[in-house]
Amino acid sequence: MENVKRNAYGLELFAKEKTEFIAFYEEFLQKEIESLEVERKKFMKGLIPRIIAAPFLLLVIYYAFRNITIFVIPVAPLAITGWIGLYWMRYKKKLESRAKMLIVPKLVKFMNPHFTYEPDGSLTIDDVNEMHIFKHRADFGAGDDLIKGHVYDRDEDAKTYLSYSEIVVRNDYKKRQKGKVIEKPLGMLAAGLLFKVEFNKDFGRSFTMVKPRWLLKKRKYRKKLKQFDKQHTMQEVLLENPEFMKKFIVHSTDQIEARVILQTDTMENLLEFVNYVPDTIERKQRKRKKERFIPYFTFYNNQVYVLIHTRSNHFILNIMKELNIDTVYDYFKDINLVLRFIDDLNLNLKLYIK
Repeated sequence: MENVKRNAYGLELFAKEKTEFIAFYEEFLQKEIESLEVERKKFMKGLIPRIIAAPFLLLVIYYAFRNITIFVIPVAPLAITGWIGLYWMRYKKKLESRAKMLIVPKLVKFMNPHFTYEPDGSLTIDDVNEMHIFKHRADFGAGDDLIKGHVYDRDEDAKTYLSYSEIVVRNDYKKRQKGKVIEKPLGMLAAGLLFKVEFNKDFGRSFTMVKPRWLLKKRKYRKKLKQFDKQHTMQEVLLENPEFMKKFIVHSTDQIEARVILQTDTMENLLEFVNYVPDTIERKQRKRKKERFIPYFTFYNNQVYVLIHTRSNHFILNIMKELNIDTVYDYFKDINLVLRFIDDLNLNLKLYIK
């Protein structure tokens, strides 16, 4: 029987370990990645000569046609750029598509057999607007790489449903009233990862929001966030954990329910979740900038919504870099994030089952 990892509550831990990933990679993906790397190098070998040849082609075209037409001066650079661009886009898209469909479906099943993967699916703009984080509602949303399903602890007979995807949301349209602009567009609101997870606890009608406190000190972020005055139903909640209060600001429609949700262990686990920085395997690890990991949490309707603004496209292949185990490990870390969240907050705790 498979060894099941459990925490202090006796709950099964669903997040995978680095050693488990390495074993999976070596058995199921290493040969395929090495084959893709050969293709990538072949593509780059075709690209580099084109880039080197471009200035010489420009000179040849200029001297060959300079006495015939003056249009050669603006047209020649555009034509050469287009020639290189067509080669780049054709092979880049083909290689990225192959790599993605080779890696992600296998990886998703490895992470949890109850997960499904829809490359063109995503959570929606409505899911982001349900969080009520931003000053104006998002009016444009796009996303892909939807992973959904559930985790199941057989011993506890506890099941937690989740969905997860990449998403970009914007506020681009002016709001007018009687011909006057009453709301200016905010532009980019968030780009990164969105997931919602069943909490298995009845919040009643309460709505609780958690966001990084430092955002309020930066005008470019503060102006996009929803603000609450003393007359608003959403009021700031002061909690007993000084470290948590220093890092986050909490608002809720129900002070008592917010404290029930954000108990001592939950606050500590949220801190652990946001402070955790996964390592690399072969690649040199870079320090994570706080602007590249901005987490927002909303507890509402028995769901936890988590939006992480990273300004990154996560499930895309960078063909300028070598394809190796770290390429797949980047995908692994993103999927493992939602499993870590379930583990860290004990969301599968039988005590919480409705």
